[in-house]
Amino acid sequence: MGFTSDFNKIFPIFASNLNLMKKLILTLLVCLTTTLAMAGNVLNEGFEYANHDLEKPVGWTCDDNSWLCGYLEKDHSRMPHTGNWYAFSNAQDSWMYMPMYLIESMKYRFTLWAITDGSFQFEIWAGSAPHPDDMHTQFFSTTIEGGEYERISAFVETIPPDCHYIGIRAIGDNRDAYLTIDDIEIDMVEQYSFEAEPITGDTSMYPGTQAVFHYLVHNTGYDPVDVSMHPSNEYFTDFSCYANGVSGMTIATQPDETVEVTIYATLRPEVEPGTVAWLDIMMTIPCNCNTAMVTFWVTPLDPTGISESNMPIINVFPNPAINFVTVEAEDLRHVNVFDETGKMIKSVSANGNALQLDLSDLKPGVYFISISTRATSSFVKPILKM
Repeated sequence: MGFTSDFNKIFPIFASNLNLMKKLILTLLVCLTTTLAMAGNVLNEGFEYANHDLEKPVGWTCDDNSWLCGYLEKDHSRMPHTGNWYAFSNAQDSWMYMPMYLIESMKYRFTLWAITDGSFQFEIWAGSAPHPDDMHTQFFSTTIEGGEYERISAFVETIPPDCHYIGIRAIGDNRDAYLTIDDIEIDMVEQYSFEAEPITGDTSMYPGTQAVFHYLVHNTGYDPVDVSMHPSNEYFTDFSCYANGVSGMTIATQPDETVEVTIYATLRPEVEPGTVAWLDIMMTIPCNCNTAMVTFWVTPLDPTGISESNMPIINVFPNPAINFVTVEAEDLRHVNVFDETGKMIKSVSANGNALQLDLSDLKPGVYFISISTRATSSFVKPILKM
């Protein structure tokens, strides 16, 4: 089918690492009906089970080897590992089939990643047998142009009868161009559903001080939904919430949209040092069919056990600032910059007692700097950018 022998030149190596989130507890409570108790991932196919390079993907049927499988040391800026199996094709019309019985009463979401150095029409079908003539229902169709990896995702709300196979079709007009796909996922989904993923790690702070917490909310259903935030007040007070630049405890999400949420909260002054403290943020949607909760663990520090002369001193100057600001504190660990809406716009790791932040790319306005040291990560300082 016209494959070149030098397959290592198909695509450049993609190498960027995602930081794995550490020491974080995520509690996800999903209230589903009995029918949907099995809802979840039906197929997660990264082609990692292929046994040799340049063979058709294991478990898939493809005529004339129009799709082949390979391995490339790459990382699409989204995977925690550095290599991945993938399938690719440069045929003018290529099909690949996987046996899968789709239930008519269920709803599905198809997701995969794709890249090409040309132009391809990409389609997902369902049918009764692994043959083009038996693929009777098209679920998805899009044009993939040359460029970077792109995520392709589509919801299928109606499953017709006699869907025992899924088919992937690629139509290209240039035999010198290749289409690569991997990480195919097919999930059963609900009309209203969402997931929550914490970003902020463990926090050490003094009672009476403020901390910043971050998490992501992903609408995994196939309809828009409003998600309401309900932070627990056992250990924290004075809450303010921002999502995508909007203040409030309710956020509007679109299907397959991911929203970054920032919550400012103050640890109650009466919390005893050494207490096992936490902040629970419960999230609900109007239909009450899906509920999620993220938990942030907090270590209250004891300010009375430290002499006044040894209390942490944090300086941020100049303030107002024009292009640069200096942060001084003992044993700096991390410095984050937020805008007035709570959106994090800079994150810098530190090692030492001083750090210079470049603000030259920011518009004039008020920003907040969250400063993490070896002892605490509770300090939030406002700064005026001129």
